[in-house]
Amino acid sequence: MREMTWQILLASLRYRKGPIAGSVCAVALGATLVVAAVNLRLGIMGRLAGELRNYGANLLLVPQSGTGPFLNETQLHNLEDSRVKDRLRGYVPFLYSVVKIRGRDIVLGGTLFTAAKAVHPWWQVEGRWPREKGEALVGLNVAAKLGLRLGDPLSAVYKSSRLTFSVAGVLRTGGSEEHQVFVSLESAQQLTGHPGLLTSVYVSSSATTRLDETVAALRKLWPEAGVRTLLQVAEAEEKLLTRLEIFLGLVALFVLLASGLSVFSTMTKEALERKVELALMRALGAGAREVAWIFACEAAGIGVFGGILGSALGVLFTEMIGLSVFGSLVYPSLMSLPTGLGIGLGVSLFSSLWVAKRIARLAPAVVLRGE
Repeated sequence: MREMTWQILLASLRYRKGPIAGSVCAVALGATLVVAAVNLRLGIMGRLAGELRNYGANLLLVPQSGTGPFLNETQLHNLEDSRVKDRLRGYVPFLYSVVKIRGRDIVLGGTLFTAAKAVHPWWQVEGRWPREKGEALVGLNVAAKLGLRLGDPLSAVYKSSRLTFSVAGVLRTGGSEEHQVFVSLESAQQLTGHPGLLTSVYVSSSATTRLDETVAALRKLWPEAGVRTLLQVAEAEEKLLTRLEIFLGLVALFVLLASGLSVFSTMTKEALERKVELALMRALGAGAREVAWIFACEAAGIGVFGGILGSALGVLFTEMIGLSVFGSLVYPSLMSLPTGLGIGLGVSLFSSLWVAKRIARLAPAVVLRGE
């Protein structure tokens, strides 16, 4: 009987290529979107978040209320702690003050230029970034207001202190930085008489970690610093990633429902067409499990072929999105094939479950009498 069951199964797959191929394609379509969603979540999501992070830091550390107007520079080692280091892409400290330059009140910012260049890659510099202690980076509006050009000297006066700098570059950001002048952190501390002190630290958190978890870790490690979220960057990132995930999830859900209905209709149609044949098998001694097993194997075959096809198409679809959006390929996840096979088998077997149960309860005598 087992040999006859296999022959019937193979004959069914051979002579019903059209309906089975349609079901395989439907399952493959559902698996394609799910596999693409997995690859997008693990690959493109991180890259998209990284692209958004290129627009600036998303966290700001300032003195906690009641602790004074400054942060201690020595506490920057908290950002190198192993409990938070992997969560951060970088950070840049600042010491801001208002100074007199050519008789005008100008905001002077002391910073570490190598760190600023890494955390704020969108800053555009005409000329070059300062390399020496006596060089300055002048905002575009300040340069226009004071008539400063590359190489010009400028003197910054704070109370009774005065330091002279040379303009190394003109800064374009489209923001408030164009109204400021930036010098080395050491020079700003020397000019203002605040050695070892900071007014703020801009932090860029890693794209692979949750922002709220990073905030909690920073507050625990540096209790004297208040952690603020820069909403313009952080909220845009969170909303865009969340909406993309929801969209992919909803599309995949609807396609999987359609795939399940396709498999269900194919198996139901087959059961109706082969009702007499199946009843005859039962009359000749085949058990209910053996008859139901035929449908389960057909459904599993549809799921396996659809899952493999969907995995391949899902990876291809992901690469198309990567090339069109980011101009580069995305490394496919190792979960692509297991996900595709799991979705294919799950949808196919679940959709054929009701049909298999009905076939198992088939009454041979009733069917063979034509009732």
